[in-house]
Amino acid sequence: MRAGYGGDYAARLALVADRLGGPADVLEVCPGDLALYRHLAARGLVRAYIGLEQAPAMLRSARRRGVDVRAFDVRAARPLPTAETVIMQASLYQFHDVADSLLARLWAAAGRLLVVAEPVRNLSQSRSALARWAARALTRTVDGRVHTFRYTEAALLEAYRRARVPVSRLDRTPGGRELIVTSLKTP
Repeated sequence: MRAGYGGDYAARLALVADRLGGPADVLEVCPGDLALYRHLAARGLVRAYIGLEQAPAMLRSARRRGVDVRAFDVRAARPLPTAETVIMQASLYQFHDVADSLLARLWAAAGRLLVVAEPVRNLSQSRSALARWAARALTRTVDGRVHTFRYTEAALLEAYRRARVPVSRLDRTPGGRELIVTSLKTP
């Protein structure tokens, strides 16, 4: 991920962290290697943290680090645990076939804030066959699926509209690869 996104990878972490506005109770869906957790913790932005992950290697890594990451199948229709802030990074494309209901569940779980960072331009759409192959191979999930679908900005915002999740703010990483969509609940 870091190699494929270059400077946009670090920029995404910073933009997501900036949206929190201060220390928060965080639920991260599909936290992967816990890069965001480490970034938020280093900035003093984590009061409490729960990650929901399906990949056994990521679950083992989180256990070794002592981070509360729980085995969870996002595709299951179960409600998500609630938290002040719910975050999903670079993963919604893997669930595009259930994105409308998943976005609604993420929004329902968020007490105050939902932040979704999603690639809208990436290497899987490259003109280079080698770059496309590498990007797709890196998106293979624990179930063995290779995810070729990617959102465009318009398609992502349309998914929000269909899910009836408000968009409070849009940010783009400097290279324009990712869109950070912030949805804020008003008191």
